[in-house]
Amino acid sequence: MFRTLITPLIILFSYALLNDEIFNKFSFLITASGYLAIVYLTVVLIIPLINFQNNIFNTKNMGVSAFYLSFLHLLLYIYDNNFEFGFLFEDLVYRNYITSGYIAFILFLPMYFTSFSFFKNKFSNWRKIHKIIYLIYIITLIHIYFVIKADYYYLFIFIMLFSITVLVKLFTIKKKYE
Repeated sequence: MFRTLITPLIILFSYALLNDEIFNKFSFLITASGYLAIVYLTVVLIIPLINFQNNIFNTKNMGVSAFYLSFLHLLLYIYDNNFEFGFLFEDLVYRNYITSGYIAFILFLPMYFTSFSFFKNKFSNWRKIHKIIYLIYIITLIHIYFVIKADYYYLFIFIMLFSITVLVKLFTIKKKYE
């Protein structure tokens, strides 16, 4: 999992620090960490469809890495707002994109915890908890929609990938029970 998470972060931070064309490096890091998290979530949804499991592209590793990237995204946002919890609470209440981001992150917590053996043993229905990834993904798409001001290209790509993945999974499930 270390390579799955650290390598993209090193590239991301190096790019932000070394690229003089990025005006607001911190804002870039917040945005890029969020996009990286949804890319990882997309991979988590696609891996089972192609039966491609190895040490690097393992569903659990990618899912846990997606959580860490989401957490980094949240921490960068909190740091960017100087840990002013009154302001952060105001954002939560009055800004749709912040509200949707918080909701997606909170929903991510049970999935993260039940990714580890200790919690899997405590919760026999941990697989049902992991189905929440679809809701998290949809709320994340809503989060992105609220954040974007003009260019919906990436959002459209994520929506299409999600739609195709869900349709293939539904078709596979339907075919399995026929």
